[in-house]
Amino acid sequence: MFDASQIGQSFPPYTIEVERGKVRELALAIGDENPIYQSREAAQAAGYADVPLYPTSPTIFAFWGVGYPQLLEHWASLGIDADRVLHGEEAFEYLAPIKVGDTLTGVMTLTDAKTTKGQAGTSLDILTFEFRYTNQHGEPALRLRKVVIIPT
Repeated sequence: MFDASQIGQSFPPYTIEVERGKVRELALAIGDENPIYQSREAAQAAGYADVPLYPTSPTIFAFWGVGYPQLLEHWASLGIDADRVLHGEEAFEYLAPIKVGDTLTGVMTLTDAKTTKGQAGTSLDILTFEFRYTNQHGEPALRLRKVVIIPT
């Protein structure tokens, strides 16, 4: 059973630079040929200031910004065994346009924890993390909610 007294704990901020190549690589990797993710000109012709952030890019922000080893260290400090973590759910709330060249600062916070009991004495810890990002102007730009499930 997860220690719910840790709800509200935040971790040090980290920065992400939205890079043209990373946006393009993600679009190519999933087979999205939309030209707005390939060139500034195509993005501007579609009404964007520059190549926009690919909609699901925030999934990998924690790995780029915090760094995977640090993310695992943060989780370990909460008593989470990363080898047992299952992806549960993810939701994005865009608060401002994000484009190539923007620099985002993110903070990860544990916002909820609950345990569900199953049959035969099994249980699952369900943890919700919120990642809040501000842009280089200090404006809120993105909120990401990530739910992870840990069999116990």
